[in-house]
Amino acid sequence: MPEAIGYGPSQAFQPSLATPRADQLAQQVKTINANQSEAVAETVQRQADFSSNRAELLSRQAEQLENRAETRNPDNGLGSQVDIRV
Repeated sequence: MPEAIGYGPSQAFQPSLATPRADQLAQQVKTINANQSEAVAETVQRQADFSSNRAELLSRQAEQLENRAETRNPDNGLGSQVDIRV
């Protein structure tokens, strides 16, 4: 009966049987980590693209506002037509 509880040359649990399972679990963990890393990289890339597009839009809007300010003539405003003195 001592063999049933792991004594002697015949053990009830063979350590060599655990090795393939441990390797399989390690491979699954590596796969999960790789998938997570890929998902994070894709998210960061989308955010960077969005930020870049937003910066370009704001730059164009600023340029348009500058162009409007340059073309506006102060003599054409209401200040020359209305007396605003109090």
